[in-house]
Amino acid sequence: MKKVFLSVALLLSCCLIIPAALLAHHDQVVAGAGPSTKVAELFFNHFSKNPVCKDYSFAVMSSSIKHKGGILSSQKYLFGRTGRPLNAKEKALGKTEILLGRVPIAFAVGLETDANNLKMTELQKIFTRKVSNWKEVGGNDLPIQLVGREAGEALFSVLQNDYPFFKTVSFDKIFKRDHEVVKYLNSPDGANAISFGAKPNFQLYNLLPVDGFSSGVALGLVYDNKNADHPVIKAAIEYANSAEWKGMLKNLDMLPVD
Repeated sequence: MKKVFLSVALLLSCCLIIPAALLAHHDQVVAGAGPSTKVAELFFNHFSKNPVCKDYSFAVMSSSIKHKGGILSSQKYLFGRTGRPLNAKEKALGKTEILLGRVPIAFAVGLETDANNLKMTELQKIFTRKVSNWKEVGGNDLPIQLVGREAGEALFSVLQNDYPFFKTVSFDKIFKRDHEVVKYLNSPDGANAISFGAKPNFQLYNLLPVDGFSSGVALGLVYDNKNADHPVIKAAIEYANSAEWKGMLKNLDMLPVD
């Protein structure tokens, strides 16, 4: 009889231990496109307080591994970061997105241009090289340097779609990451340059308002469909659609997703 009780006790003990092991702490790296870094940081700072996340930690990777890297990262971790909406080919890989917000695209200039405002027609002339000196648009007597991003970059792709003349632009200098553009515009080499990027990444003194321009890119998180029923995934979708989250986007000068 003692052996029977011992066996039952051992069985019950194992039943209690197994769930505890399954609920062990999980470290999650949230990596991917650079433009979604700040919005992902804000999201997980608040979402991680949800009771469903009590056994998880989320580290939002500050450096960029690009939009494609975020999709690949969702193979190993619950979430990756996107720099634009998923296209049909990416969805066909068994991926689904959670759009967190829309980042306004803005134009920024170097510190010596002395240009304060542009019209949309003037912007087009600059990037099609019909205007080549800042004095032609009210700035200093300096040649205009066009700084851009590599072909296929998420934000640049959205800009080309909204304003097709960007498809034919020939840049003087091309950077791969947002922070490289910001650093260049604040350096002597980029003093007479103009570029574009996610508005939250630029300093106020670099921003160049453009009358009639409006564009933004929806971005956020991506997960693998094999995890669609995961409680953390379901809770993240619910929180991303909440009024609380949409209110927080104002802290980043971002727009909610329609």
